[in-house]
This record gives sequence, C-alpha cells and structure tokens, in this order.
Amino acid sequence: MKNKLPLYIKRILHALNQGGFEAYVVGGAVRDLLLGIEPGDFDVTTSAHPEQVLEICRQENWRTVDKLGNNFGCIIAIVDHIPVEITTFRGEAYGYDAHKPEQVWFCDNLREDLSRRDFTINAMALNAEGELYDYFGGQEDLQNKILRTVGKASQRFEEDALRMLRACRFVAQLGFTYQQDEDLLPAFGMEGTPYYLERSFKFPVERCAGLSLERVRTELDKMLTSKYAGKGLMLFMATGLAHATCRVKENGNFTTIPILPELEHLAGLHQNPRFHCYDTWEHTLAAIDNSPQDLTIRWALLLHDVAKGLPGIRKQNKEGQPSDHGHEAKSAEMTVKILERLRYPESFSKLVIWLVAQHMRFAPMLITGERTLLRWVRSEATSGSFRTQKELTTAYEKLVEVFLSDMGATNARQNPKLMSEGRLLGELVVGLAKERMPVSTKDLDINGRDLLPLMPQSKIKGTLSYLLERVQSGNLPNKKAALLTALEKHLAKLEATP
Repeated sequence: MKNKLPLYIKRILHALNQGGFEAYVVGGAVRDLLLGIEPGDFDVTTSAHPEQVLEICRQENWRTVDKLGNNFGCIIAIVDHIPVEITTFRGEAYGYDAHKPEQVWFCDNLREDLSRRDFTINAMALNAEGELYDYFGGQEDLQNKILRTVGKASQRFEEDALRMLRACRFVAQLGFTYQQDEDLLPAFGMEGTPYYLERSFKFPVERCAGLSLERVRTELDKMLTSKYAGKGLMLFMATGLAHATCRVKENGNFTTIPILPELEHLAGLHQNPRFHCYDTWEHTLAAIDNSPQDLTIRWALLLHDVAKGLPGIRKQNKEGQPSDHGHEAKSAEMTVKILERLRYPESFSKLVIWLVAQHMRFAPMLITGERTLLRWVRSEATSGSFRTQKELTTAYEKLVEVFLSDMGATNARQNPKLMSEGRLLGELVVGLAKERMPVSTKDLDINGRDLLPLMPQSKIKGTLSYLLERVQSGNLPNKKAALLTALEKHLAKLEATP
C-alpha cells in the first residue's frame, strides 16, 4: 500500500511525522486503494493542531487556504499544485442542523477520530509506510461487499442526515449490500428480481428536513449516474427517503422542498405481464441500469413512467390487464414541476422533459418506418424547441438510449430480433436528424456570403429561410451545389413571372 500513495501525500505525511505528530491518509482514498480504484483525492488526518499544521506548511513553503475550515480543525495545503485537506483528530456532536456539527473538539487518538465517521469502509487509515489501521471491520466489509455504519445506524443518521443519502449513493456506486442490525423492516420489492431486498430498514428520514436542497440534489445526481444506480434507488425507496423533505433558503427564509414523493406509488404497481416482467418501479430501475451513465438520460428514465397508475391514466384493457395510455404526456407534465421544484437549470430540465414526453414515439414506428420518422423529425426541427441541428441530433441520440433502455427492461429483452429492429430504428432517426434536418439557416451548407453575388443583401435572410424550408421538407439535399442550383432555378422562375 505504501507504493500506492502519491509523492505529494508522502511528503505531507513525512513532514508531519518529522514534526513529531501522527499523520494518516483516511477515508474514501483508503477504501478506493483497497478496491484497486484510483482515488479522486486524498484526505489527511493528524494529531497536530491547526496552528502546528500551519507552521509545518510554512516550513515546507506550502501555500495554505487562509483560515478555511479552521474552526473545524481543517487546513487546506497546496502541495505540488494539488489541494489536500489536513484535519486534526476530532470528535463532534450534532444538534438542530442536519449536516453541520454543532460542537467540534480535538481528540487524542486515531481510533476516536475514526469512530465518528459514517461507514466502516470509510473509517480506515494508512500511515506513510502503508500500514493499515482498521478498528471497525472495514476491510472485511469491503471483501464481503457490505455497507454498514460505524456503530448504530440510527445514531449515525441522527448525527448527520446526509449519511442516509450517502448510504444509497455508496450502494449505487459500489454495488454493495446495505446492512444494519437494528430497526429492521419486512422485505421490499418483487421476490426473485435483482432489486429485491430481503430486509428493509427504518431510517430517521424526518432529519432530512434540515438538509439543504443543494446537498440532496448532489447525492441524487451521483446516485443516478452510478454503475449500480438501481440498487441504490431501491434502498432510497424502501427506507422512505423519496418521501422526505429538505429545504432551500430564499430571501432569508427557509422553504420546505419535497424530494421525490411522486415516485412512491410506483413501487408494487402492477403492469401488463404480456409486455412487462417487472412492476413499474423495478422496471424503472432496470431501464436506468440499462442506460449510459448520463445524467440527462437517467433523470428522464427515472421519471418516464412517473404518471403510470394515477387516476385518469390507469385503466384496464379488454383482457382486464392494466393500461396506462397517454402516461408519457402526464409524466412530462409532472417532470416539469419536479425539476422546477428541485431547482435544476432550465436547459437541463427542458431536454429531460422532452425525452420523457417523446419516449413512447418509437414503438409504433417499428411498423410505419422511415416516412413517419421523417415527419416526426421535421416537426421537432420546426417546433422552435431546438436552436441548431447539432442540438436536435444530440437530443435524438439521447432519446434512442432512453427508448432502448426502456425496451430492454420489458419482455422485449428476450426477443433479440425485436431489440435489433429497435436499434436500427434508432440509428435511422439519428441519421435523419444529423444528415437531413437542419434546424436554422446557420445549419445550411450555404451562407449569406455565398448569396451576395446573386442578390441584394436585403433579400438574403428571406432566401435562406426559403432554402431551409425546402431542405426540411425533404425536397432538397443540404449540399452547397444542390442549394445553389435550386436557388438559381428559383430566381429564374421569379424573373419569368410577370
């Protein structure tokens, strides 16, 4: 393990040791090294107090971020142009604030410092020689792919409510199984599926009310874009976190923000077995896990069926099976409100909403083919929703991923021929958007400079719009020579008209 530590970290550890202090790499970096993953960053904990750390940094000519985190015993040192948090051994106590400690004190030893941390796999330390310190069974939990808290889960979560969301996120990132010894609840989910929980767990989700929306949203995004997102989301649902609230400060006042209560009714919601092998929630999880780890795509898949089962949407077909005709429009309507409430940027939300609204369009086109596809792409290109052909193409590329991921989470996954036809359809629609459907006159293979020799400048804008319309209608290829030829014919026709 010694040889896996980068030189700048070894320099920090050695400098602190030579100053007469204990110093260790701690937390996620140790976990990642043991898993064979390159850490994103390294944190150091030490017996040195902040003023002693600052003195060592001055001796080594390392720049520090002035006073940042000093109240919490944290100094940020810039070593070899890389910022590293150096934190004094400490204990802490939490009060009203659901994430920030109310009291912090320096403690005497490494074990006490590690005992305040969230999960056993994050409560290990390494010294400069690569010796591992593991007081709480973190290495064994890593080997067994288990996530559990240091000590009682209820206490850890009461201390810092963000740890509940972090539990879901770590499950999503690592694919581990969450375990706790107290507050056990019955099984959750469809038995025999990859997401089934033999036990669920009671989390003190009411504590989330004191968390900031920004922190909650960050954890949701990390969870959604992780390799095992479905597994983390199942824990999120089973423990009641979807129904929790957080808060945002606006104009000096706190506003309560529901997290994702709209998802709750999807768990256990039956679907037509002719098409579906999962209930609506586990279908959603499977679709997410099928997809690229792209935030836009995964938010779209999380919400693509959110309206299923609702009054006015849920009906029965003539065989007595559930049907949710029109759910995509209602899901898009709900997505508008959800992403607005969670304060996502407008440009991001706009694309997610479009993906949700459009995700059912492919299915009938497996029968109708290219002509219907072309009309669809043309209608989107001329709708005003997209500024450029590149933007339109990117949207369709993402929509194809949503469609295939959704399709692969149904009984269609067992039909290779149907899945292949779906992929070919996706390639076709992206090709139409990319090659044949300019959105604005800037996408044309011709510009105003090309037209100046042919007409007054005052007529160029209208002429480009005419050419754009011709290309979008499918009557003219977007090639410079073809555009000029068509324009010459058009001008000749205008001159011949009395």
